[in-house]
Amino acid sequence: MPKYHFIQADVFTDKAFGGNQLAVFTDARGLTAEQMQTLTREMNYSESTFVLPPEMPGTDKRVRIFSPAIEMPVAGHPTVGTAFVLAQSGELPGVEATLQLNIGPFKVAIERNASGEPQFVWMTHRAPEFREVRTDREQVAAALGVTAADLREDLPVQMVTTGVPYLFIPLRSLEAIGRCRVNQSALAALFEGEHESAAAYLFTTETTGPHAHLHARMFAPHIFDIPEDPATGSAAAPMGAYAVHYGLLPEGRFLIEQGVEMGRPSQIHVIARRTGEVFTELKIGGQTVIVGEGHIFW
Repeated sequence: MPKYHFIQADVFTDKAFGGNQLAVFTDARGLTAEQMQTLTREMNYSESTFVLPPEMPGTDKRVRIFSPAIEMPVAGHPTVGTAFVLAQSGELPGVEATLQLNIGPFKVAIERNASGEPQFVWMTHRAPEFREVRTDREQVAAALGVTAADLREDLPVQMVTTGVPYLFIPLRSLEAIGRCRVNQSALAALFEGEHESAAAYLFTTETTGPHAHLHARMFAPHIFDIPEDPATGSAAAPMGAYAVHYGLLPEGRFLIEQGVEMGRPSQIHVIARRTGEVFTELKIGGQTVIVGEGHIFW
């Protein structure tokens, strides 16, 4: 009976059992897409990754990412965590690598200590796409279990993407964001009749940690079968672009805290810089802790 090795890691944290959980299947040759989806549901994390030999010139590994519901075009914590795991095992020996994801190649940078051990991984994102601004603020707020008065009036409710679309929803306070609740049918109803759905990404400038600049939550039961995500790298990059674009934060490096309400605190570092209105640098990064390994028999 074939068996498939996996590493279990916690991503965007420096402590075991924090951050976002990830299963990395280090050699997925022989598995079909259907089997990968089944194994992802079995692991029951926000995502699992499956590492394959590179298919595109100039890439080091092919990485397929699955949520419990679908195969993802790109995702942040799976890419950062997989790069860390492969760097730790020696599969990615340098300080830079290119991973082939479903929508193309993505560069990662691996910071190492004096002994050569990986410490931190950066993932470069594509330029952001700013899409329509929502005017139905009352309906959006109701889908989260709050009122329109809990939303900031000076910032838009808007979809932004660097590969995966998110609806960015500005909340006034930690108290307001803490009252938000996952409601699958209400979230799905926000996108009825539209050509594209999106996960809900909630944020406020009030934080629990002294070094964080934003506090965030992400709900996606209606598209990814993820009720709430403890750390969302693919949203942190467009969040950075949104924050700089609307003057919420200055260009440069800042920190997003997430997962606090779930008891899995995460720290996602973001770098966002632009020339004029064009973003020239957009990266997300963080630490990863390996917490276990094993085999799945198929």
